[in-house]
Order: sequence, then structure tokens, then C-alpha cells
Amino acid sequence: MKGTPSMGRRQKKTHIRCRRCGNNSFNYKRKVCVQCGFGKSSKLRSYKWMWKAGY
Repeated sequence: MKGTPSMGRRQKKTHIRCRRCGNNSFNYKRKVCVQCGFGKSSKLRSYKWMWKAGY
């Protein structure tokens, strides 16, 4: 649904500010930051598809 009943679901937050990267991307239910990977690994989250090839 996309009308008035679904607007009541928008009140609760799923992401809060991350301690490591500072972005508002720490899922406090899963305890994992989707931006930097904090809570999942000690290394920063990075993939090769984030950058253009050749750089």
C-alpha cells in the first residue's frame, strides 16, 4: 500500500549514526553499518565495483 495507512510505518528509525564513519547508516537492529561495515568486520567495507576500472 502507498496511501495513508502506510504513512504510520514511517515513524520508527532503522538507522542511527555510526561510531566509526559518522554516517547515518548504522542499522541498530542488525548492529551493522551499511556504509563502512562496522559491526561486521574490522576492515572498512570496500568493493572493486565502487571505483571505475583503471584507477
